Amino acid sequence: MRKEYPQQFLQQILKRYPNKGQIKNYFLFTSGFENSNYYVKTEKEECVIKIFDGISMKKENILFEIELMIFCSKNEIKTPKLFSTVEEKWYVEQEGKIAIVMEYIAAENCFKKTISDKVIEQVGEQAGKMDVLLKEFEGRIAPRKEYEWDMQHFLELEKAILLLPKEFDRKLFHKIFEEFREIKPQFDALPKTIIHNDIAAHNILADDSLRAIIDFSDTAVSCYVQNIAVFLCQTVFSYNWNQRQGRIFLEAYEKQNPLTNEVHALLYNLICVRYGTIIIEFNRWNTTYGEDPQRSEYIADNYNFLKRFLAMGKETFERSIGLL
Repeated sequence: MRKEYPQQFLQQILKRYPNKGQIKNYFLFTSGFENSNYYVKTEKEECVIKIFDGISMKKENILFEIELMIFCSKNEIKTPKLFSTVEEKWYVEQEGKIAIVMEYIAAENCFKKTISDKVIEQVGEQAGKMDVLLKEFEGRIAPRKEYEWDMQHFLELEKAILLLPKEFDRKLFHKIFEEFREIKPQFDALPKTIIHNDIAAHNILADDSLRAIIDFSDTAVSCYVQNIAVFLCQTVFSYNWNQRQGRIFLEAYEKQNPLTNEVHALLYNLICVRYGTIIIEFNRWNTTYGEDPQRSEYIADNYNFLKRFLAMGKETFERSIGLL
């Protein structure tokens, strides 16, 4: 889980890389919830240090993520480039932590921001290209197992509904689980491949155009529709709420990776599943590890987004993204 590290710790990481210099300024990015990402400026350059603090991440998962990032970058997907150490390795181990150093991309993440149609279209194109490309990836297949943020394991979260605050409508969440059980045979039957699994606003860097998709820590071996549902939930139907952009994204995505009507039919319910995962799992984190104000705000906001999405209904949703 994201932590504060002193400058000395960050400097020790940089020492393992050639010609990085001394840290003059640094700060922790606060848009994510799990790993610790630092902007660092030295007298020579700007870069980003990522320290892997994920709750259930093992070394093999981290090495898989690093290998995947390098693969995407080399194949011209808009992702940050990694630097290699003086030992020609892609990561360092410092006091029991694994860290990487990446290029700094001078753009803002899109969390809680209005996102242009142009950027939405470019993300759709990149997401489609990435999904096609990752079918060819032959590295270590070691994403986190039994990972709660993988929809294949969503039903395991049902017991945590009891932990939700009293003001949350628990019947609403039980209904999401019931409807997921109904579609799970179709979901499970879809072809599985490696997906990013977290192309959300906070992992999209943009200015007047898309600059990068970041953070492969939630990577899963699942079906494409899960990737798309995550994006729609956490970008189109979130703080940026813009129903029209769902169609823009999907049309750009399908130019690269066409989908079947069977896949389209699952989208509405899987967006509800993603809302449910955000709310239930982050609330469980608060219960287990202590309340974090940023998480609590995100839980409350997504509960409101979920109610708004349910009020829209499946037919209006499918019409808005061009499926009807």
